[in-house]
Amino acid sequence: MADADGRAAGRSGFADLLLDLRVQAGFSQEELAEAAGLSVRTIRELEAGRVARPRKDSVRLLAEALGLQDGDAGRFLAAAGHATVRPVIAVGAPAPSGMRWRGTRPIPDGLVGRDTELAELADLLRQNRLVTLVGPGGVGKTELALAAADRFSGADTTVVVVDLTTVQRDSAVPSAILDAFGTAPGTSDLDDVLSGRQPGDLVIVEDNAEHVLDGVATVANRMVRSFPSVGVLVTSRIPLGLPDEVVRRVQVLGVPANDRDFAEIAASPAVEMFVRRAARVRPDFALTPDNAATVARLCQRLDGLPLALELAAARAGSLSVETILAALDDRFRLLSGPRRFGAPHQRTLADTIAWSVDALSDAARQLLYRASMLGSPFTLDAVVGVCTGTPIDPLDVPMLLAELVDKSLLQPVLEFEALYGARYKMLETIREHAYAGLTSQSTDLTEFRDRAVSWCAEYVKGLEGAWASPDRERRYRAANANSATFEVALERAAELEQWDTAAQIVLGFRIAWQYQASVAQSGIRWAVQCAENVVDKEVSGMLLTIGGRLSNLTGDVRAARRLYGEARTLTSPESEMGLVARGGWVSSGSLLLDTASLAEIPALVADARSHGNVQRSATVQAICGLALARWGRLPEAKELLLAWEAALANPGVYPDEIAYMALSRVSLELGDLADARRWAELARDSQASDDPERTKIAGCLAMVEFQEGRYDEAQALLDEADEDIRGHRGYFDYLVMLYRSRLARRTGDIAAARASIRDAVSRLQVEGRVVYLLDVLPEAVAVLHAAGHSAAADLLCGQLLAWQQTMDPPMLPTAWAVLQESCSTATVAPGWPEPNPAESVRRLADDVLAALS
Repeated sequence: MADADGRAAGRSGFADLLLDLRVQAGFSQEELAEAAGLSVRTIRELEAGRVARPRKDSVRLLAEALGLQDGDAGRFLAAAGHATVRPVIAVGAPAPSGMRWRGTRPIPDGLVGRDTELAELADLLRQNRLVTLVGPGGVGKTELALAAADRFSGADTTVVVVDLTTVQRDSAVPSAILDAFGTAPGTSDLDDVLSGRQPGDLVIVEDNAEHVLDGVATVANRMVRSFPSVGVLVTSRIPLGLPDEVVRRVQVLGVPANDRDFAEIAASPAVEMFVRRAARVRPDFALTPDNAATVARLCQRLDGLPLALELAAARAGSLSVETILAALDDRFRLLSGPRRFGAPHQRTLADTIAWSVDALSDAARQLLYRASMLGSPFTLDAVVGVCTGTPIDPLDVPMLLAELVDKSLLQPVLEFEALYGARYKMLETIREHAYAGLTSQSTDLTEFRDRAVSWCAEYVKGLEGAWASPDRERRYRAANANSATFEVALERAAELEQWDTAAQIVLGFRIAWQYQASVAQSGIRWAVQCAENVVDKEVSGMLLTIGGRLSNLTGDVRAARRLYGEARTLTSPESEMGLVARGGWVSSGSLLLDTASLAEIPALVADARSHGNVQRSATVQAICGLALARWGRLPEAKELLLAWEAALANPGVYPDEIAYMALSRVSLELGDLADARRWAELARDSQASDDPERTKIAGCLAMVEFQEGRYDEAQALLDEADEDIRGHRGYFDYLVMLYRSRLARRTGDIAAARASIRDAVSRLQVEGRVVYLLDVLPEAVAVLHAAGHSAAADLLCGQLLAWQQTMDPPMLPTAWAVLQESCSTATVAPGWPEPNPAESVRRLADDVLAALS
């Protein structure tokens, strides 16, 4: 360096020095450009002396490439004019508002359903120096980052947006940032533009960073450590991995929980985005009751992924929504454009996914392909059991799953992790891409589907005896987390006509299906299908019993009754599953007002008590006690329910919130409010934290509070339950609706009372739980009177008075009290008793719905 410096003294400074050092090092211009990560053009411009003051980052890269050390590197920088700190370079004229912005601006209506994230990000930018938005391609990271920077910015803030899409090398990141500032090529460095700023004066948005992660991480680390006034917001599919980094994962937009509720569909962010974008290409497009179900299903199929929604909406100008939905079986062909802006790898859905998949290690890519076959969500255990083998070592699976999560190709399911264990889900769009990769690999798909059958068949063996074990909750819920994988295994077993294997899987998995009503329909289908195909009649009866239990859980009481009835003819009546079938038949019969069910109870209880299994005996007695309570046989019901409660002292018999709720209800109807409260609180304490039907406890406690005159407390419980009712169909939701009506009527809000009681009647009608209509119809009479429909109210009241005098079961005391308050002007209707009790009640319910409408 000293020799070159001396020979350069009489020549043109840095240009001659660089030329001499390059020649001494034996580099051509192309070789030095390659070693330094700069362009050949930059080297030529520097050596020609056409750059007055080279960028400091470029000079540093050249020094490293030339092998200069310590003092030599310092003198090299000084020759380039970097011996002293330079003043801050001005960046663009302020916008009319006073805010300065360089680069891509937010789309005016580009953000939907992100209010919470926007507020959080603005706070994060105030409190942290480096925030990274991470998520799969097309999830909307860029628009969220731009909107957050916009919201955060003050009048004196400069926002500089750096699009890293076309940057090919880590070493070129500093130059890309300087270009975004608007500096002339080769005339400055980052230190110059970052120095001397006040806190909040500058926010740099580095967009699409995943392919130059090392370069972005290096520069970001230097920014936050050396320039405390600068805020950095990065978007990437992969976190930077820096100690100062705050990572936030950007989620897909919320999709409707169902395709029936128009209000819920219209409130969905995914639906709102699709409708907005579709209206751009088809101005008359709007969400209507006629197209809402199709739009909801479309958004569900697209996972709420913004890019997919945008590309699908772009087709609405030439295709109907129904056609777009039908074409999603080949979504990558359908959603191939037109999108002429944005990064090249985000102009089609296939490009977006391939960009991330191609960057994976071979083992991670193969794991992604194989996991796509498991369904979603799936567990770590399922991956290890099904997806390992060359090039995937079982010991490497946690590390490989972490790589897929880091690169936003998998999403961890953190909810209830303590109960379910580690779970992962894969967006359907990513799953289809990965599944195509698996099917392209010869016989891999067949091999791993067969392995799923073997793994599930072995897995259910580990569930034997779980019902009587202290950790049964954990074991069944962990099994439930693999529901999607079991679906894959059963599909394959059915395809191979391995019905005995399929039946054993269904029998082993039966309890796990009960822990989540949303997947119970799958269990019903497989139980019935296996029952139709297995040869062993006893096994067939056991399978139908499972189908009946799950049908009852999902609210299809008529199907439960049918399946239980058939199962009773096939199973040994005193066997464990025979007792379950008989108990289910009694329970469903009591819901449908079938008196034949009551006749079965004495023999069923006697057989259960002699069975030898204390837990099974206790369960059967609780079922029969609940059936008797529905029938108004309160003392008999309490006796059997207390026998169940006494059995809890035995090992392997565990609390059940339904039985506790039945005891609370019986005590309340008998007028013992202290006991009713005690049982209701025990029900609450025994309910699992992830029980999807949390409304049943709220409704039970609300009844007690209401009867004690604690109306505010009852209202608070019902408000707590309301959100759950909107999200699912629960078995005891009618209680919440019933008491919401009573409270609303008490305060004079007749419109709310009317809506609540109409919903309760409708739901019970659909589900076939006729006996509970006898609780609800007296409240309907009171609401009709309060609404001024006295004639309709008196007509219904007369019918119910006739029921109470001539039919069985009678109304329970709380319902009877409500009816008596409303019947001062009614007379008993003639023509009773009627021959078909259930049909009579259903007819009354239809009349109520008509009157309330």
